[in-house]
Amino acid sequence: MAYYELEDFSRLSCRQTMDTNPYGPPKAAVADISARGLQLHSVLLMIVLFIVTSGLYYPIWFLRRRVALNRLDSPKKLRLWPFLVHFALFATALVVELAAGSAPHEQIIGAGASAVLNLSQIAVGTLMAVQCFITKDILEDHLIGPEDHVSASLFAGPVKLSGLKTFFLQIFYLQWVINRDIVVSQRRAT
Repeated sequence: MAYYELEDFSRLSCRQTMDTNPYGPPKAAVADISARGLQLHSVLLMIVLFIVTSGLYYPIWFLRRRVALNRLDSPKKLRLWPFLVHFALFATALVVELAAGSAPHEQIIGAGASAVLNLSQIAVGTLMAVQCFITKDILEDHLIGPEDHVSASLFAGPVKLSGLKTFFLQIFYLQWVINRDIVVSQRRAT
């Protein structure tokens, strides 16, 4: 029985070496550094999804675009942990809300735990706003581009996205910028 296994293995090894050409081009996947993965999405639909999901769409928006945003030409990258923290806090708040029903949260989890939950929600809200500004910086870096860095500073100035719009409109403004500046420019290039 071991003879057959060895024989099958040797045929497999010979077949594999015969199929590969040592002088041919590499068959490995080449990393795509384009903005592939960032697609055109309706901002109005995003608002509806945000309302229908009671805010759960917010971290989902980041998670669905995180890999594509991290591929853009920028030294800044989005980490995964802030969105996982948001999901954990959302789940905790949902469980407390369902357990409390119409009663105050303090009756179910106590006054101290209720205060910690409220402060955690403020902290995670601030963390999500920071993630929006990191995304804004990633988009700005990408829109400047490595070849445009010198020419942009000499003639037109660097690409600047609005900090106020990022603060107040957050993911909705960022998606609008992605739609306008990245997806449309990709379509023109192809």
